[in-house]
Parts: sequence; C-alpha cells; structure tokens
Amino acid sequence: MMNWLNKLFPTPLTDPFAIELQGVLGFRPDNLKLYHQAFSHSSVENNRYGNNERLEFLGDSILDTVITEHLYNKLPNKDEGTLTDLRSKMVSRRTLNRLARAFKVQDFVQTNFKGRIPASVFGNAFEALIAAIYIDQGQAFCKNFIEEKIINIHFSLDDLEKEIVSYKKHFIQWSQKHSKSYRFELVEESGESHQKSFVIALYSEAKLLAKGAGSSKKKAEEEASKKACQDQSL
Repeated sequence: MMNWLNKLFPTPLTDPFAIELQGVLGFRPDNLKLYHQAFSHSSVENNRYGNNERLEFLGDSILDTVITEHLYNKLPNKDEGTLTDLRSKMVSRRTLNRLARAFKVQDFVQTNFKGRIPASVFGNAFEALIAAIYIDQGQAFCKNFIEEKIINIHFSLDDLEKEIVSYKKHFIQWSQKHSKSYRFELVEESGESHQKSFVIALYSEAKLLAKGAGSSKKKAEEEASKKACQDQSL
C-alpha cells in the first residue's frame, strides 16, 4: 500500500542532482544511483557508483534496436541499404556527441581528465544515460523517450537521407549503382616520415575526375571524392 501511495503522491525532490536531471530529461528519475553511474567515467578511481562502461554497452544496443525499428516502420518503401545508411548516421560518434550536448551531458559527467575532455566521453555517457533510463523506467518508457525526445526532435529523415558523411563512400555507391569502374591512384608523396603529404587521383572509367591532397592517403582519397562528387553533382 505504501509503495502505491508513494507513486501517487511522490515526495518533493530535494537532491540538486535529481532536480537538474528532471529538468533536462522531462521526467522524475527514481534510481539516482543508476544516473550517477551513467555519468561516471572510468578515469575516476574508487568511484562509489562504479563507471559507466557496462551501461554504455547496453545503451548502444538499445539505441540501435529502437532506431532500427523506427526506420523500418516509418520508411516501408526504403531498401535495406538506405535504412542501414540512415541508422549509421543516427548512431554515429559525431551524432552521439551532438545529442550529448543537447541533453547537457557535459554538465553531469565526472572524469579525472586534466584539460580538455574528449567529445567521445560525452557521447559514451549519453549511451549510458539511455541504459539508465531503460533500467530505471522500463523498456516501454525508454522506447517512447527515444522516439519522442530524441528521434522526433533531433532528426529529419529527409535531411539525413541527403546528408553525405563520407564522400568516398558516396562516390563508390554511386559508381556501383551505375556499373562504373573507378580507381584511386597515388600520384605524389612528399615530406618527412612524421609529416607526410599525399596526392591521390580519382578515375572513373579511365577518366580523371579529381585530385585530392591530405596528410594521409585516406584523407586525400576523401578530398578527391568530395571534389568529384561536387564537380559531377553526384
């Protein structure tokens, strides 16, 4: 009886952490230890709440599953490749770091870093936060939170489909779709071993489309692909 009454007439929040967290998430957290753990980086030794690595592992899987189901239901006419590409953009490291900022994760995270904290720390903590919500509030609540508070607010599926994350990948997909051969060719390498510079030429059907330069072959290939995609309006 008392548990039922506590749910119906909850005691006012007095913990500053809980108050701030409720303001960000839009609901009253129950098990605060879970949220403290979600924001605890492994660099903090002897943390009373433990670190967030296991929660991060769970949160990653939860986000992936909910987003996959959402895309499957919302886009019934899209093929597997398009759905996979959209999901990759929605759970990319860059996206998770952006979502972490939107949910003010940087205000809660505890680390032992000196100086600037890598952005990935916040993205990882965001995944751990999702797991904390899942355990604290249940599967159905967490799924609704992801759809209503994350997907519907922070994503446009139309814009995502047009977004190019990797020009090299985009160019290769275009070439395969149109049955065109292509190749990347190293045409110049210069500089000392610790400061190399590369120039890569990109060919399509034996025709030179563009050249790109970078501090690595990968970066030079990406630059060449970007120029080719823009020049050819791909």
